[in-house]
Amino acid sequence: MSRDTTSAQRIRLVVGLFLSASVAVGASSEGETVVPPEDVARGHASGWFMVQLAEPLDVSADGGELSLATGRPELDRAIRTAGVIRIERGLSWTGADREARARLGFDRLYKFHVPVGADVQAAVSLFAQTAGVDYAEPDFVGHGAATFPNDARFGDQWGMHQASNHDVNAPEAWDVTTGSSAIVIAMLDTGVDFYHEEFAGKTVPGWDFVNNDSNPQDDHGHGSNTASVAAARTGNFAGIAGTCWNCLIMPLKNLDANNSGYYSWWASSLTWAADHGAEIASMSEGGTSDSTTLHNAIRYAYDAGLVIPACMMNANNAVPYYPAAYSETIAVGGTDQLDRRASPFCWGGGSNYGSHIDVVAPGDLILGAARGGGYNTWCGTSQATPIVSGLAGLIESLDPGAGREEIRHLTRSGAVDRVGRSTEDTAGFDVYMGYGRVDMRRTLDAAVGIGSLRVSGATLTRPYLATPISLATSYDFIRGDLSALSETSGGVALGTVTCLADNLAAPDTGGGHEDTTRPDPGRGFFYLARFNAAPGAGSYGGSSLHRDRGASAGDCSK
Repeated sequence: MSRDTTSAQRIRLVVGLFLSASVAVGASSEGETVVPPEDVARGHASGWFMVQLAEPLDVSADGGELSLATGRPELDRAIRTAGVIRIERGLSWTGADREARARLGFDRLYKFHVPVGADVQAAVSLFAQTAGVDYAEPDFVGHGAATFPNDARFGDQWGMHQASNHDVNAPEAWDVTTGSSAIVIAMLDTGVDFYHEEFAGKTVPGWDFVNNDSNPQDDHGHGSNTASVAAARTGNFAGIAGTCWNCLIMPLKNLDANNSGYYSWWASSLTWAADHGAEIASMSEGGTSDSTTLHNAIRYAYDAGLVIPACMMNANNAVPYYPAAYSETIAVGGTDQLDRRASPFCWGGGSNYGSHIDVVAPGDLILGAARGGGYNTWCGTSQATPIVSGLAGLIESLDPGAGREEIRHLTRSGAVDRVGRSTEDTAGFDVYMGYGRVDMRRTLDAAVGIGSLRVSGATLTRPYLATPISLATSYDFIRGDLSALSETSGGVALGTVTCLADNLAAPDTGGGHEDTTRPDPGRGFFYLARFNAAPGAGSYGGSSLHRDRGASAGDCSK
């Protein structure tokens, strides 16, 4: 959420849903679309709501308008009762992956528009109980997580490097890699200032989901800051260094000039990112309302292989914000210059906490590109999130086949524990700091270690599973003939290893296909790093007698 020095006393947090008159999406003084203040206050759109049907609606002959007369008696009755005046497609970009789009119902998702004064909540309740409706929900409003820019330029990027070492060890990490221009980070935010020197030659085509055009120019400032933290132009003798020097930026504007946005904009931007070549979707935004629409879009991007860092938000409490509270994202909190959970930030508030947090990163007084030119500092978990997004870009630059859960595991395992307040940052995972404060060098050292898992120099490849199996939700697969596996690198645990014989198109753990002996010549192993499973025997189904490699086993050939 954006604030300036006069609005710091007007903190607005969406804490519930309130009924009021319906209004249309408004426009700012610059003529750009914005979320009306009334919708911000009530926490959802007042002129429409979201409905997913069991079967898609027919489209008129011209391929445009959706008729209010559907030919489905119960649905038509609900449309008349609620006073629906128009129906349109739910998302402006539904995703090119037809199988995923159908599975998640994006081809059956619609916005049902109602007139001024309509009771949206009552309409949602009515449609939720109507035959042929999968779900109905408001189009919730969320906000960018950053706070007001400090008007005094902060002359150093302390989060990257400082004498006290309460930083992410970025210079040390850049000794390993400065990133690759083949890696694209989608920045889901207020857009970027294309005229700023930090973005010269740094962007790929994106989209403005607020104004529904191809010009995601920043009209607020939040997006320019976060994008520059992730991947500013570096080595040009000016400005700042981005976390991933050479990664490219895909600007997807889904927050308006007031730093607010409808979840449908967020969902559309996620499917766009997945379909247009992004490897990472950085989300410095959040709302307190859980949403099937948003979660399905997160699943779409996750299923497409995207890493999705998302900010914990800045309310200094344990209230879950979405999308960070979804298990598919990497939830990021913020720290201050003393390595403590930022509480307060420079403006007040504090980094949120909870059982869903993964890691923390510097988030207070973070220098970045300012809209309109120059530089300023911002404070919030919004600034911590693009550091994790940039780190994911560095990992994928080292190993383009790195899986999303592998990157989560590396980020967690490479983090430094017990650096914050002793009352909060306890040994191991805790709800305040997660698995610790990000350390880029330790993480990249571990990434190099995982990339070196091989036999006699044979390179490992990760196969795409056309038919997902249950293990795919918790593991990333590496195909190879493995004779020597290292479980640590630079003191960072790489995870327990499991070996499976390559004797089926889709290996499983339920049919006795585990192999504790070396395979026949020409046959490889699948190994599964145990990144996301609960500890203990049988944590990924069935007996683990011959599945978990024992600490003394040495390698998968035994």
